[in-house]
Amino acid sequence: MAQEKEAAEFRPRVSAVIPNWHRKDDLREALEAIKAQTYPIEEIIVVDNNSQDGTREMMEEEFPEVMFIQSAHNIVIQALNIGAKTARGDIILHQDNDGVLAPDAVERMIGIFASDPSIAVVHSKNLYYDTGEEFDPLRWFTPEEQASGGIIDVPSFHGNGAMIRRDVLEEIGYIEPEILLYQFERNISTKAIDRGYRIVYHPASVIRHKISREVRNPGHRLYITMTGGWWYLARFYPLGKALRKALMYLVFFVLYSIKHRTFRDFFRGIFDTLLGLPQVLRGRNVVSKETVKILESKPYETSLIWYGSWDTAAKWLKAKTGKA
Repeated sequence: MAQEKEAAEFRPRVSAVIPNWHRKDDLREALEAIKAQTYPIEEIIVVDNNSQDGTREMMEEEFPEVMFIQSAHNIVIQALNIGAKTARGDIILHQDNDGVLAPDAVERMIGIFASDPSIAVVHSKNLYYDTGEEFDPLRWFTPEEQASGGIIDVPSFHGNGAMIRRDVLEEIGYIEPEILLYQFERNISTKAIDRGYRIVYHPASVIRHKISREVRNPGHRLYITMTGGWWYLARFYPLGKALRKALMYLVFFVLYSIKHRTFRDFFRGIFDTLLGLPQVLRGRNVVSKETVKILESKPYETSLIWYGSWDTAAKWLKAKTGKA
Protein backbone atom coordinates (compact mmCIF):
# COMPACT_ATOMS: atom_id res chain seq x y z
CA MET A 1 0.00 0.00 0.00
CA ALA A 2 2.82 2.36 0.91
CA GLN A 3 4.58 1.56 -2.36
CA GLU A 4 1.41 2.34 -4.35
CA LYS A 5 1.06 5.66 -2.54
CA GLU A 6 4.70 6.52 -3.17
CA ALA A 7 4.30 5.69 -6.88
CA ALA A 8 1.17 7.83 -7.10
CA GLU A 9 3.05 10.77 -5.60
CA PHE A 10 5.98 10.38 -7.97
CA ARG A 11 5.54 13.37 -10.27
CA PRO A 12 8.93 14.27 -11.76
CA ARG A 13 9.36 17.17 -14.13
CA VAL A 14 9.88 16.02 -17.71
CA SER A 15 11.89 17.83 -20.36
CA ALA A 16 11.60 16.63 -23.95
CA VAL A 17 14.70 16.94 -26.13
CA ILE A 18 14.59 16.43 -29.90
CA PRO A 19 17.65 16.76 -32.14
CA ASN A 20 16.57 17.91 -35.61
CA TRP A 21 17.98 18.26 -39.09
CA HIS A 22 16.01 19.06 -42.23
CA ARG A 23 12.66 17.45 -41.34
CA LYS A 24 10.36 20.27 -40.35
CA ASP A 25 7.13 18.44 -41.26
CA ASP A 26 8.12 15.35 -39.29
CA LEU A 27 9.23 17.58 -36.43
CA ARG A 28 5.84 19.29 -36.38
CA GLU A 29 4.04 15.96 -35.96
CA ALA A 30 6.49 14.86 -33.27
CA LEU A 31 5.94 18.07 -31.29
CA GLU A 32 2.17 17.83 -31.57
CA ALA A 33 2.32 14.29 -30.14
CA ILE A 34 4.49 15.47 -27.23
CA LYS A 35 2.07 18.28 -26.44
CA ALA A 36 -0.82 15.78 -26.47
CA GLN A 37 0.69 13.56 -23.75
CA THR A 38 -1.53 12.63 -20.81
CA TYR A 39 1.40 13.35 -18.49
CA PRO A 40 2.44 17.02 -18.66
CA ILE A 41 5.71 17.84 -20.40
CA GLU A 42 6.97 20.97 -18.69
CA GLU A 43 9.68 21.84 -21.18
CA ILE A 44 10.35 21.05 -24.82
CA ILE A 45 13.77 21.68 -26.35
CA VAL A 46 14.60 21.32 -30.05
CA VAL A 47 18.31 21.33 -30.86
CA ASP A 48 18.60 22.00 -34.57
CA ASN A 49 21.65 20.95 -36.56
CA ASN A 50 21.62 24.06 -38.78
CA SER A 51 18.62 23.06 -40.92
CA GLN A 52 18.04 25.13 -44.05
CA ASP A 53 14.51 23.93 -44.81
CA GLY A 54 12.53 26.59 -42.94
CA THR A 55 12.57 24.80 -39.59
CA ARG A 56 13.40 27.95 -37.62
CA GLU A 57 10.56 29.90 -39.24
CA MET A 58 8.12 27.05 -38.62
CA MET A 59 9.14 26.87 -34.96
CA GLU A 60 8.79 30.62 -34.43
CA GLU A 61 5.36 30.69 -36.04
CA GLU A 62 3.79 27.46 -34.76
CA PHE A 63 5.68 26.56 -31.56
CA PRO A 64 6.87 29.79 -29.93
CA GLU A 65 6.75 28.15 -26.49
CA VAL A 66 9.38 25.56 -27.47
CA MET A 67 13.01 26.35 -26.71
CA PHE A 68 14.83 26.34 -30.04
CA ILE A 69 18.61 26.00 -30.06
CA GLN A 70 20.32 26.12 -33.44
CA SER A 71 23.83 24.82 -33.91
CA ALA A 72 26.09 26.45 -36.47
CA HIS A 73 26.74 23.04 -38.02
CA ASN A 74 25.48 19.47 -37.91
CA ILE A 75 26.64 17.98 -34.59
CA VAL A 76 24.32 14.95 -34.92
CA ILE A 77 23.71 13.17 -31.57
CA GLN A 78 25.83 15.65 -29.62
CA ALA A 79 22.69 17.77 -29.88
CA LEU A 80 21.26 15.50 -27.17
CA ASN A 81 24.10 16.51 -24.85
CA ILE A 82 23.30 20.19 -25.41
CA GLY A 83 19.59 19.67 -24.85
CA ALA A 84 20.05 17.51 -21.75
CA LYS A 85 22.50 19.95 -20.17
CA THR A 86 20.10 22.82 -20.86
CA ALA A 87 17.01 21.01 -19.57
CA ARG A 88 15.55 21.72 -16.14
CA GLY A 89 13.51 18.51 -15.84
CA ASP A 90 14.23 15.53 -13.59
CA ILE A 91 13.79 13.16 -16.52
CA ILE A 92 14.79 13.69 -20.15
CA LEU A 93 12.46 12.38 -22.84
CA HIS A 94 14.54 11.78 -25.95
CA GLN A 95 13.16 10.96 -29.36
CA ASP A 96 13.98 11.37 -33.02
CA ASN A 97 12.31 14.10 -35.01
CA ASP A 98 10.39 11.45 -36.98
CA GLY A 99 8.92 9.69 -33.96
CA VAL A 100 5.28 10.02 -32.90
CA LEU A 101 4.49 9.06 -29.30
CA ALA A 102 1.24 7.40 -28.30
CA PRO A 103 -0.69 9.80 -26.01
CA ASP A 104 -0.07 7.72 -22.87
CA ALA A 105 3.56 6.79 -23.59
CA VAL A 106 5.17 9.21 -21.15
CA GLU A 107 2.68 8.45 -18.38
CA ARG A 108 3.39 4.74 -18.73
CA MET A 109 7.16 5.26 -18.56
CA ILE A 110 6.84 7.53 -15.51
CA GLY A 111 4.99 4.70 -13.78
CA ILE A 112 7.95 2.40 -14.43
CA PHE A 113 10.41 4.89 -12.97
CA ALA A 114 8.20 5.11 -9.88
CA SER A 115 8.48 1.36 -9.31
CA ASP A 116 12.24 1.28 -8.74
CA PRO A 117 14.69 4.14 -8.06
CA SER A 118 17.54 2.13 -9.60
CA ILE A 119 15.97 2.39 -13.08
CA ALA A 120 17.99 4.89 -15.13
CA VAL A 121 16.38 4.46 -18.56
CA VAL A 122 12.98 3.31 -19.78
CA HIS A 123 12.45 2.93 -23.50
CA SER A 124 9.39 2.41 -25.65
CA LYS A 125 8.39 -0.12 -28.26
CA ASN A 126 9.11 1.28 -31.72
CA LEU A 127 6.61 0.53 -34.47
CA TYR A 128 6.95 1.23 -38.15
CA TYR A 129 4.95 4.39 -38.72
CA ASP A 130 3.14 3.16 -41.81
CA THR A 131 2.39 -0.49 -41.00
CA GLY A 132 2.47 -0.71 -37.21
CA GLU A 133 4.89 -3.65 -37.33
CA GLU A 134 7.31 -3.96 -34.43
CA PHE A 135 10.86 -2.74 -34.99
CA ASP A 136 13.25 -5.20 -33.35
CA PRO A 137 16.24 -5.56 -35.71
CA LEU A 138 18.37 -7.50 -33.20
CA ARG A 139 15.53 -9.96 -32.40
CA TRP A 140 15.86 -9.40 -28.66
CA PHE A 141 12.22 -9.95 -27.71
CA THR A 142 9.72 -12.77 -28.09
CA PRO A 143 6.14 -12.11 -29.26
CA GLU A 144 4.97 -12.75 -25.70
CA GLU A 145 7.39 -10.15 -24.34
CA GLN A 146 6.35 -7.63 -26.99
CA ALA A 147 2.71 -8.09 -25.98
CA SER A 148 3.37 -7.73 -22.27
CA GLY A 149 2.68 -4.71 -20.08
CA GLY A 150 5.65 -5.19 -17.81
CA ILE A 151 9.34 -4.42 -18.06
CA ILE A 152 12.31 -6.32 -19.44
CA ASP A 153 15.85 -5.64 -18.30
CA VAL A 154 18.11 -4.98 -21.27
CA PRO A 155 21.78 -4.09 -21.79
CA SER A 156 20.95 -1.13 -24.01
CA PHE A 157 17.98 0.80 -25.37
CA HIS A 158 16.49 2.39 -28.45
CA GLY A 159 17.02 6.15 -28.29
CA ASN A 160 13.76 6.98 -30.03
CA GLY A 161 11.11 7.19 -27.31
CA ALA A 162 13.42 6.79 -24.32
CA MET A 163 13.29 8.52 -20.96
CA ILE A 164 16.54 9.03 -19.05
CA ARG A 165 17.10 10.33 -15.54
CA ARG A 166 18.99 13.61 -15.78
CA ASP A 167 20.90 13.00 -12.54
CA VAL A 168 22.22 9.75 -13.99
CA LEU A 169 23.33 11.53 -17.17
CA GLU A 170 25.19 14.02 -15.00
CA GLU A 171 26.75 11.22 -12.96
CA ILE A 172 28.02 9.28 -15.98
CA GLY A 173 29.22 12.29 -17.94
CA TYR A 174 26.68 12.37 -20.77
CA ILE A 175 27.74 11.15 -24.25
CA GLU A 176 31.39 10.95 -25.24
CA PRO A 177 32.46 13.60 -27.78
CA GLU A 178 33.63 11.07 -30.38
CA ILE A 179 30.15 9.53 -30.77
CA LEU A 180 28.39 10.73 -33.90
CA LEU A 181 25.13 8.79 -33.70
CA TYR A 182 25.05 5.01 -33.37
CA GLN A 183 26.32 3.52 -30.10
CA PHE A 184 25.31 6.48 -27.93
CA GLU A 185 22.67 4.30 -26.27
CA ARG A 186 25.24 1.60 -25.51
CA ASN A 187 27.64 4.18 -24.06
CA ILE A 188 24.97 5.57 -21.72
CA SER A 189 23.76 2.08 -20.77
CA THR A 190 27.22 0.66 -20.11
CA LYS A 191 28.22 3.48 -17.78
CA ALA A 192 24.88 3.40 -15.96
CA ILE A 193 24.86 -0.38 -15.52
CA ASP A 194 28.42 -0.27 -14.23
CA ARG A 195 27.18 2.07 -11.49
CA GLY A 196 24.37 -0.30 -10.48
CA TYR A 197 21.48 1.18 -12.49
CA ARG A 198 18.95 -0.72 -14.60
CA ILE A 199 18.01 -0.17 -18.24
CA VAL A 200 14.51 -1.45 -19.02
CA TYR A 201 12.21 -1.92 -21.97
CA HIS A 202 8.50 -1.23 -21.51
CA PRO A 203 6.59 -2.51 -24.59
CA ALA A 204 3.28 -1.04 -23.37
CA SER A 205 4.73 2.40 -24.11
CA VAL A 206 4.62 2.90 -27.86
CA ILE A 207 6.16 5.27 -30.38
CA ARG A 208 5.60 5.12 -34.12
CA HIS A 209 8.79 5.72 -36.04
CA LYS A 210 9.16 6.75 -39.66
CA ILE A 211 11.95 4.24 -40.11
CA SER A 212 12.99 3.75 -43.68
CA ARG A 213 13.18 0.10 -44.72
CA GLU A 214 15.84 1.14 -47.19
CA VAL A 215 19.11 2.64 -45.99
CA ARG A 216 19.07 6.34 -46.93
CA ASN A 217 22.85 6.69 -47.07
CA PRO A 218 24.51 3.29 -46.59
CA GLY A 219 28.05 4.68 -46.75
CA HIS A 220 27.44 7.18 -43.97
CA ARG A 221 25.64 4.57 -41.91
CA LEU A 222 28.55 2.18 -42.28
CA TYR A 223 31.07 4.87 -41.33
CA ILE A 224 29.38 5.95 -38.10
CA THR A 225 28.68 2.33 -37.13
CA MET A 226 32.33 1.42 -37.66
CA THR A 227 33.83 4.29 -35.73
CA GLY A 228 31.24 4.25 -32.94
CA GLY A 229 31.32 0.47 -32.56
CA TRP A 230 35.08 0.06 -32.39
CA TRP A 231 35.54 3.09 -30.15
CA TYR A 232 32.87 1.74 -27.80
CA LEU A 233 34.76 -1.54 -27.42
CA ALA A 234 38.08 0.26 -26.97
CA ARG A 235 36.67 2.46 -24.24
CA PHE A 236 34.76 -0.06 -22.10
CA TYR A 237 35.62 -3.71 -22.82
CA PRO A 238 38.47 -5.86 -21.48
CA LEU A 239 41.18 -6.24 -24.12
CA GLY A 240 40.53 -9.87 -25.09
CA LYS A 241 36.77 -9.44 -25.45
CA ALA A 242 37.24 -6.13 -27.23
CA LEU A 243 39.49 -7.72 -29.87
CA ARG A 244 37.14 -10.67 -30.43
CA LYS A 245 34.13 -8.41 -30.81
CA ALA A 246 36.07 -6.02 -33.04
CA LEU A 247 36.68 -8.94 -35.41
CA MET A 248 32.97 -9.77 -35.35
CA TYR A 249 32.23 -6.17 -36.27
CA LEU A 250 34.72 -6.46 -39.12
CA VAL A 251 32.76 -9.39 -40.56
CA PHE A 252 29.60 -7.29 -40.48
CA PHE A 253 31.35 -4.29 -42.05
CA VAL A 254 32.83 -6.36 -44.88
CA LEU A 255 29.52 -8.04 -45.71
CA TYR A 256 27.70 -4.71 -45.50
CA SER A 257 30.23 -3.13 -47.87
CA ILE A 258 29.80 -5.96 -50.36
CA LYS A 259 26.04 -5.59 -50.28
CA HIS A 260 25.93 -1.78 -50.55
CA ARG A 261 29.22 -1.18 -52.40
CA THR A 262 30.50 1.18 -49.73
CA PHE A 263 34.19 0.29 -49.93
CA ARG A 264 35.39 3.90 -49.86
CA ASP A 265 33.51 4.52 -46.60
CA PHE A 266 34.77 1.19 -45.27
CA PHE A 267 38.42 2.19 -45.65
CA ARG A 268 37.71 5.72 -44.44
CA GLY A 269 36.08 4.20 -41.34
CA ILE A 270 39.15 2.07 -40.62
CA PHE A 271 41.48 5.06 -41.06
CA ASP A 272 39.43 7.43 -38.88
CA THR A 273 38.91 4.78 -36.21
CA LEU A 274 42.68 4.38 -35.88
CA LEU A 275 43.16 8.14 -36.01
CA GLY A 276 40.72 8.71 -33.12
CA LEU A 277 41.80 5.71 -31.08
CA PRO A 278 44.45 7.48 -28.96
CA GLN A 279 41.90 10.00 -27.68
CA VAL A 280 39.42 7.22 -26.88
CA LEU A 281 42.05 5.17 -25.06
CA ARG A 282 42.95 8.17 -22.92
CA GLY A 283 39.41 7.95 -21.57
CA ARG A 284 39.39 4.15 -21.36
CA ASN A 285 37.24 2.93 -18.47
CA VAL A 286 37.00 -0.87 -18.42
CA VAL A 287 33.77 -2.00 -16.80
CA SER A 288 33.45 -4.76 -14.20
CA LYS A 289 32.96 -8.46 -14.95
CA GLU A 290 29.43 -8.22 -13.54
CA THR A 291 28.65 -5.40 -15.97
CA VAL A 292 30.04 -7.40 -18.89
CA LYS A 293 27.71 -10.29 -17.96
CA ILE A 294 24.72 -7.95 -18.13
CA LEU A 295 25.94 -6.46 -21.41
CA GLU A 296 26.25 -10.00 -22.80
CA SER A 297 22.73 -10.98 -21.69
CA LYS A 298 21.46 -9.99 -25.12
CA PRO A 299 23.52 -10.58 -28.28
CA TYR A 300 24.66 -7.49 -30.15
CA GLU A 301 27.58 -8.12 -32.50
CA THR A 302 26.37 -11.65 -33.28
CA SER A 303 22.89 -10.32 -34.03
CA LEU A 304 24.38 -7.72 -36.36
CA ILE A 305 26.21 -10.42 -38.28
CA TRP A 306 23.32 -12.88 -38.41
CA TYR A 307 20.36 -10.58 -38.98
CA GLY A 308 22.14 -7.59 -40.47
CA SER A 309 24.51 -9.40 -42.82
CA TRP A 310 24.28 -13.13 -43.37
CA ASP A 311 20.56 -13.20 -44.18
CA THR A 312 20.73 -10.16 -46.45
CA ALA A 313 23.92 -11.46 -48.08
CA ALA A 314 22.19 -14.80 -48.69
CA LYS A 315 19.22 -13.07 -50.29
CA TRP A 316 21.59 -11.00 -52.45
CA LEU A 317 23.49 -14.10 -53.59
CA LYS A 318 20.26 -15.95 -54.27
CA ALA A 319 18.97 -13.07 -56.37
CA LYS A 320 22.25 -12.94 -58.32
CA THR A 321 22.22 -16.69 -58.84
CA GLY A 322 18.62 -16.57 -60.01
CA LYS A 323 19.44 -13.94 -62.60
CA ALA A 324 22.48 -15.80 -63.88
